[in-house]
Amino acid sequence: MRKPVPTVLLWAVPTVLLTASLCLVASGILWAGPPAGGSGLAAAAVGQALALQASAEPVEPADNSYCLVCHTNYEEEKLTKRHQLHGVGCEKCHGPSVKHSGDEDGLTPPDIMYAKANVNAMCMKCHAGEKMAAADGHQDVFVNGGVEGNCSDCHGKKHRMKVRTRIWDKTTRKLVKDDGVRMMLKDSPATAGAAPKSKHGAAAEP
Repeated sequence: MRKPVPTVLLWAVPTVLLTASLCLVASGILWAGPPAGGSGLAAAAVGQALALQASAEPVEPADNSYCLVCHTNYEEEKLTKRHQLHGVGCEKCHGPSVKHSGDEDGLTPPDIMYAKANVNAMCMKCHAGEKMAAADGHQDVFVNGGVEGNCSDCHGKKHRMKVRTRIWDKTTRKLVKDDGVRMMLKDSPATAGAAPKSKHGAAAEP
């Protein structure tokens, strides 16, 4: 006595064959010209859509948990959240910053920082200038082939720390100023290169 065909195969096999056929139509392999009424164009469009859907891999959200242990203020910040959903996390722009994360005194800067003059160039590595210039609301920014102002003037107003107890030169990454508070041992490697303290305990201006 023959075993019954599994139910899953009764619908799975036809579905696979139909999808494969539509993909072949979209690629032109089974395309023999549009029949009367233009239904062939519709079939080709459906096949192309299915082919694109099959090839598109879902983007895994970026994992910012390592950074958010300290930088909790960015967890709900708009710029951070929108980039995170597209797989772009803190590390993508600021590097792994392992030494920065492990320094409880906060004297070690992130691996990558951006002086104001370098912000736009970094953003446009992903956001093509031509597309941005054509986007609504950008007409006053992209003027005469150039860019007036910084992307972060509008899109990163809250992507900043309101209070900074450590300030680095964003070009040289050298510590410029800090509040003098230390949580690690005095001979910790992290304290090397710290700015000299002023009479009031805070680091003096260079």
